[in-house]
Amino acid sequence: MEPWLYALISSPLCLIGMVFNLLFFFCLMRPVSGVTLRNPLRFLLIVVLVNSTFQYLVIAVTIIMLLFDYIFWLETVTRALIYQFFCGNFLCNAWISIFYYISIVPQHHAIFIWIKRNIKAILYGGFILNQIVLTFAISTGAVTYFFLGPVPVNFTALELNSTALAQTLEADMFLFHVANFSYLLYCTCPLVTLIVSWGKTFFYLRGHMKKMGQSGESFSQPQQKSQMRVTVTGMVQAALFLPSSLWTVAAALLYITGLFEEVDPSRFITMTFCSLSSLGNLLCFGFSQSVFRRGIVSVIKKLKG
Repeated sequence: MEPWLYALISSPLCLIGMVFNLLFFFCLMRPVSGVTLRNPLRFLLIVVLVNSTFQYLVIAVTIIMLLFDYIFWLETVTRALIYQFFCGNFLCNAWISIFYYISIVPQHHAIFIWIKRNIKAILYGGFILNQIVLTFAISTGAVTYFFLGPVPVNFTALELNSTALAQTLEADMFLFHVANFSYLLYCTCPLVTLIVSWGKTFFYLRGHMKKMGQSGESFSQPQQKSQMRVTVTGMVQAALFLPSSLWTVAAALLYITGLFEEVDPSRFITMTFCSLSSLGNLLCFGFSQSVFRRGIVSVIKKLKG
């Protein structure tokens, strides 16, 4: 992808994303009357907004960097931060899907009953563990990639073939592959979690609606409508994350094989995928979460008044 095309696509995405982030932060901090949002859902939504805000800020930095000379270490750091924030949101979506699955679908197995009783502790503990794995993978990959970066032109073939340098490069390559494998595993697990949890929740609610229709009951209670709305938009979020997550998994595999530099040397394709998915994710939250939906309606009414 050409730099000008990346800037042309990403600039409006950054602007729109930042506007929605500010609106949602306001709605979350000052919810309208009648809307209650409790932890851990509130915590996860705050993390989503924080990650999304910093992701768009770093993407804006990468666009500004196109105007100046190439700086290898700064480019490496900005790419790593974008991956960090994007994958952090990917993880939050997976935990939100688990939270709704446990809350909506009746649990009969002992292990799921235990998870439902201890969902807060499990979610916070799992979130911290996932963040440690992600930070390790991203930071290790960035540092080793930095050391494996462009070789100085004044290096001779003899220096490159020296035993000490060869051992250093081999150690760096090993750490780089470990980081890529950790990153690959990290990106694969949330994708499977999103698809399975939202899918099961959807099929449960669809079966529940059929039973109510057969018994002559009406599916018009606000809580049931809200559950179906959240579930459907959750599946849309999983669909939105599918292309970018598959690209991320493919990128990790290409990194391991050493082919990624030929496919996306500037990382513009990857960062564009991240921008598009994050904006779609924000819009889905704006529709599914009443704290955002009703909050924006309240803001619009105040502006009109």
